[in-house]
Amino acid sequence: MDDFRELLKNVDRSYDGFVHAVMSYVKMPGNEDKKDLIERYIVLHPESNSSDILQFMIEKTGFFVPQESDQRVVL
Repeated sequence: MDDFRELLKNVDRSYDGFVHAVMSYVKMPGNEDKKDLIERYIVLHPESNSSDILQFMIEKTGFFVPQESDQRVVL
């Protein structure tokens, strides 16, 4: 994980909140495989910046797919 954190820190326009958000996302239960997807995107798109990576996360990794624990009944 330290190598992945360093990769995120070296992304163009990286900032602490970006690194923390991505690291938290890939550490969530059920997201273990997302790290590999994001890492591969960064390696294949070295010109990408933090905004590009966040957009990739949202659009391609199921970022907004509700987890079973997120589903609540609202009356």
